[in-house]
Amino acid sequence: MDIRTGTGLSICDTIAFMNYIVLDLEWNMGSKKEELKVMPFEIIEIGAVRLDPERNETGRFSRLVRPKVYKKMHWANKSIVHLENSDLKDADGFEMVYSEFLAFCGDEPYIFCTWGDSDLTELQRNIYYFDCLPISEGPLEFLDVQKLNGYNEGSPKNRISLEKAVEEYSIEENKGFHRAVNDAAYTAEVLKHIDRKYEIYTSFNTYHVPSSPDTEILKDYGSYVKYISRCFPGKPALLHNKKVRSLICPVCGAKLEKNLPLFSPNGKHYFTMGRCRMHGTVRSKIRIKKEEIRNLPYAVKTTRLIDDEEKTRLKQKYQKSISSKSE
Repeated sequence: MDIRTGTGLSICDTIAFMNYIVLDLEWNMGSKKEELKVMPFEIIEIGAVRLDPERNETGRFSRLVRPKVYKKMHWANKSIVHLENSDLKDADGFEMVYSEFLAFCGDEPYIFCTWGDSDLTELQRNIYYFDCLPISEGPLEFLDVQKLNGYNEGSPKNRISLEKAVEEYSIEENKGFHRAVNDAAYTAEVLKHIDRKYEIYTSFNTYHVPSSPDTEILKDYGSYVKYISRCFPGKPALLHNKKVRSLICPVCGAKLEKNLPLFSPNGKHYFTMGRCRMHGTVRSKIRIKKEEIRNLPYAVKTTRLIDDEEKTRLKQKYQKSISSKSE
């Protein structure tokens, strides 16, 4: 169940009718001796802008958070966000501010929008540490406005800073950057300049991993397919799973014979390749990740068509991996 939709549906099944919650966070950290692995960054400010489905602004949320773990502002954070300990001493704790933030998000279905993918990880780490209501029980589908901006500019892999995007779209800079609600407002303005057709390219935050085979993610983006697996007891079990290893055409869904065996150049990324008679050469890339709470492995697999140039590069990468093993 996803508390943002009230259903088990993918966001994209309902995105045309959803509000946008454009979120930005500021956080503090401690020294290396103080750092907690479960929460390396403690949120000290939550800012958000709510847009209706037509991208009209309907509200703003701006609250400071009194830190309970890293109580002294780290010099690096202080120089960026320009907040002092005195600014935070009378603020409410995370539990209260987060509860008020959820109330701000409202009961109508919504999708989170962030600049980059780090804010939702840090939010969920803080939620877990302070034992608050999770946003989602599985992977959290959202809009990475930084990524969508790359699609909008014709360079999907291009990632620029929020400041640069604001400049390129000639958005009025009437507030300073690196305060949560200001950055959320600038992100919302950039989103308004992005063609809606690119909203199909949602992202998934995997702080929470699918809990069972039935809740695994299989998402068709048109040009490629993404699969997010559940956790496995170990890497060998993951790599021997048929669904993880399978190679399927992203266009027609046909199961393909591999003309390049599953291999890894580094032990973290695995590749395989095959050919669909109707649609051409298909490549799968499997990234093995570790779930944060239980430290168990899971897979994120992307499958897409490739051209002859990339086919050649993949073969060269395979030969290099074979050569390095024989040395």
